[in-house]
Amino acid sequence: MKTEGIIVLSVSSALYGFSIILVKMALNQGYSSYSLMSSRSLLSIPFMVLALLLLRGKVEYTKPLPMRDLAIIGIIGSGTAMITLYVGQAYTLAINAGFVFRFVFIFTALFSHFLLKDKIDKGQYASMAIMFVGMYLLSTDGKALNPQWGDILVLMASMQVGLTNVLAKITMKKVNSYLISAIRILIGSVFTVLLVSIMFGLTTLSPLYAIPHTVLALALLEIIFIFLYYRGIEIEGPLTATLFFLMGALVSAALSYFILGESLSLIGWTGGLLIIMGAYILIKKSN
Repeated sequence: MKTEGIIVLSVSSALYGFSIILVKMALNQGYSSYSLMSSRSLLSIPFMVLALLLLRGKVEYTKPLPMRDLAIIGIIGSGTAMITLYVGQAYTLAINAGFVFRFVFIFTALFSHFLLKDKIDKGQYASMAIMFVGMYLLSTDGKALNPQWGDILVLMASMQVGLTNVLAKITMKKVNSYLISAIRILIGSVFTVLLVSIMFGLTTLSPLYAIPHTVLALALLEIIFIFLYYRGIEIEGPLTATLFFLMGALVSAALSYFILGESLSLIGWTGGLLIIMGAYILIKKSN
């Protein structure tokens, strides 16, 4: 692995682990999932316009830009996936979301298999089964028959992100990772603001000057995360990048305990560790 790849992926994973906590903090402060998402997206738009102006003429890309692919990455990666994640976090603990969202690796591996023709052997399927058992224990705590609705939504968000990881890697053959990041966030943010405004009205939008520091910090963290994470995908590939992404679950777990006062039972921790272990085995067998 290259030194740059290790650095950008380690930092991006830690940042995203912290962003999970910021989402829960904002929700606990009274923000609805949709209002939080639209406010965060509204803040991101001017930052991305500035980023595109700064990147113009400084990065290489194939002309014309593959706008259809970039639009799909933006609408799903920074649009529907994040909406699903934020709504899911309103119905589950941040510590749960931190672990369940690591299913990104399973879906990255599956989409790599279908789109990039990467092979999946029996051992990898077994590790995926271990992760799903872990999620069931984490979500039900060994008591409820069905997993929590919030955890299921977080799982659905991880599936969408897994897809965009692979699509981004394909698109990086034509477009620099920084440019993809900026366009993804811009398209996804505009899509989110429009969708939430149409569905729930303009009251979901807060004036920029009235948006609290928690949401501003969240917007900046997620912007930095995407730029670093996509750079990591460009350097090391989507599977290796997702290995580092697992570290974010531990960051989320620690911060959930110290900042939010959340905790898990022994069964819950067992489930979380099974998710990490299954993902690690899956990664080792992918190399």
